[in-house]
Amino acid sequence: MLNVLPAWLRQALKALKKWFRARVADHIYFPFWLLGQCLRHRQRAVVLCRIFALGDALCTLPMCAQIRQRHPKRLLVFITGTDYKKMIQLARGPDAVYGAQSWTFSATHRFFGLIEKIYAPKTTDEVSGEAGPTRHLIDDLAGSCGMALSDRQPRLYPPKELIERTLARNGLAAPSAGRRKLIAINCGRSWPVKEWSFARWQELVDRIHGEYDTTILLFGIGGDQNEYTRLRGIESFANHRVAAHELVALIAACDLVISIDSGPVHVAGAVGTPVIGLYGANDPQYRLPPASPGTGVVAEVPCLFCHHRTPRGHWKTGCPHEICCMKELEVAPVFQAVKQMLAVGKS
Repeated sequence: MLNVLPAWLRQALKALKKWFRARVADHIYFPFWLLGQCLRHRQRAVVLCRIFALGDALCTLPMCAQIRQRHPKRLLVFITGTDYKKMIQLARGPDAVYGAQSWTFSATHRFFGLIEKIYAPKTTDEVSGEAGPTRHLIDDLAGSCGMALSDRQPRLYPPKELIERTLARNGLAAPSAGRRKLIAINCGRSWPVKEWSFARWQELVDRIHGEYDTTILLFGIGGDQNEYTRLRGIESFANHRVAAHELVALIAACDLVISIDSGPVHVAGAVGTPVIGLYGANDPQYRLPPASPGTGVVAEVPCLFCHHRTPRGHWKTGCPHEICCMKELEVAPVFQAVKQMLAVGKS
């Protein structure tokens, strides 16, 4: 039907639809969804809200246990981005998960008494803009809501059927004894201060293939125009989008994840897959999984971990030291970490 309309009107209607979904739809739909959940469970709700950033959403999950202690016999609702809804549903913390299109949730709105309390955790740098965080991301988010956590490890539980279906969809063999190792690498695209060079990634891939019988998966490349899609010896996911819950399933099947400072590090920790993180601006002790196999590799430069200083060092763009922390990170220590982690294996 839209095809009979003038091109300019079709474009205007598409733009209006996009605007409605991003700015209006949640404000209309969420109250009815929440009312249905409260009636179904016969409880008022407590809301935990972290909409943006995959890693941050995962690192918010450990707050669920303490929220339940503070608010017994209440419906625990987790609000996150639409892309992360199915991923968060793999956790055992929330009672219900709402996927928002693009909505900054108000921490003061009680929706006619249906909500008892709203927790909207933020990081130190989000609150101040100047001070760098000096504790783990999990503790930083929880601390913004006045919580000190005892069990700090986010956990996801992808069912066997999801893992097998996702592997099959991507032409990969299901985990079995004696099969070739499955390693995932996450190169970016990300902020320039987090990235490692194409040449170093290629050298690492070549060295892994030279010593191990392995399939290497490439995540996080953000489309087929990314230079990392030209890496040789990898299975690339550039041609189709991997949903967050499918990413969880794939990483759960892997023997090892090697990643820049990004969401897959936290996913690996949540499913117990060993992970190697490549760090420069961020300190790995503030990012690696607290209770799952993980190690960080860094280059020794004077300006290392600049993000944790006050005033905070560089983060998203540019760098007065030309991002020497990542440029001077050699392949040899990363490959040594690969050998050590593969020797230990999954717990």
